[in-house]
Amino acid sequence: MREEKSVRPYSKRELIDAYCGDYLTARAGQRWLKDELEKCPGLMESLVRLGYTPRQRIFTCAQVKVIFEAIGAP
Repeated sequence: MREEKSVRPYSKRELIDAYCGDYLTARAGQRWLKDELEKCPGLMESLVRLGYTPRQRIFTCAQVKVIFEAIGAP
């Protein structure tokens, strides 16, 4: 059984590393995360409701929980 990641604030880089490991460069990781967030129906709208802005560097606990629910925990 896979251990579930704790819901805590994550920086964008931490979240990228949690999903992809060190396989992506910083720019490729940012593109990957942006694509993942945009392809899940309703996810960006939910994040914006929770105060997300594209320049934000750290996701709040509530935002991380929504991301985990939409695309699965890493």
